[in-house]
This record gives sequence, structure tokens and C-alpha cells, in this order.
Amino acid sequence: MSDYDDEQPDWREIDRRKDKSRQYGRQEKEYKKDLPKDRWNIARRKEALDRLFMGEKGTVEHDKIYNKIHKSYGTPAFLANVRKYIEKYGPPDDISTLLLVLDTKEKDVVFGALDKIGEVFRSLSPRQKEDAKRKLSILRLTDRSVEVRDKADEIFQALDENRQP
Repeated sequence: MSDYDDEQPDWREIDRRKDKSRQYGRQEKEYKKDLPKDRWNIARRKEALDRLFMGEKGTVEHDKIYNKIHKSYGTPAFLANVRKYIEKYGPPDDISTLLLVLDTKEKDVVFGALDKIGEVFRSLSPRQKEDAKRKLSILRLTDRSVEVRDKADEIFQALDENRQP
């Protein structure tokens, strides 16, 4: 016997490995059969259905005005874009846009955004809740208008009370 006999597998072991690889290949093929043929089209259809159920806020026109708000932040056109959006669709539903709207310094716009923040606060993630409370805290301390400070303080206190059991 040579030193290499123990390293070389016998024929039975070689056959087992071949069977195992064929079996593995079959399982993989069956798995691929279960996957949808065209996932891209399925995702597009799902997105179209979601937009359909959103109503007016699911249109391309809504997306354009919404994007203009975010792109024009810090420019003179920001207030006009916010007003256009609110006239057509009401206050935004997402917290990031609502926090931007608080920077318009227009009482009626800010009041609407504050009310909407109070409505959607429970559905926010913990991080978004922190961001909203931080923005309200800053607003209630630094805004020029006493009415806006009072309203921000009122909303802040209401949100703080909801947090504690």
C-alpha cells in the first residue's frame, strides 16, 4: 500500500457525491420555478395600484408639486410652492415635508402644519417622533410670533402627554 491510498475516495463515495449534486441541482431548479417570471412588471403593477388608491395624491402632478417644495426650500419660491400644494391637496402627510413647512413663517400655513403633525404623530417611527418634538421645541422658543409659539407649545405638550402612560 502506498501513502496515497487513504486520500483517494472509493467509487461508492464518488457516486454519492454525484447523486448529491444532481439532487441539489433539482432543488435549485424547483426553487427557480417558484419565482415570478417578471418581477419588474409585478412591482410596476403594485405601484400603479397603490397610486390608484391614493387618489389625487397619487398623480404625477402631485409628485411634481411635492418635489418643488423640497427643491425650493430656502429660496423665495418656497412659500409659493407650499401654498400651491396646500391649496390643491391640503397639508402634506409625511413628517419631513411638514417640518419643512414649519419654516415658512406664515401663521396660517404653520398652524395647518402643526395640526397635521398632531394628527400623524402616533404613526411615526421613534426617530421621526424625536425630530418632530425637537422642531416643535425650537419653534416654541424661537419663533417671532407669540401665537405660533403658543400653538407650538400646545402641540408639544399634547405630544409629550401622549408619550407618558
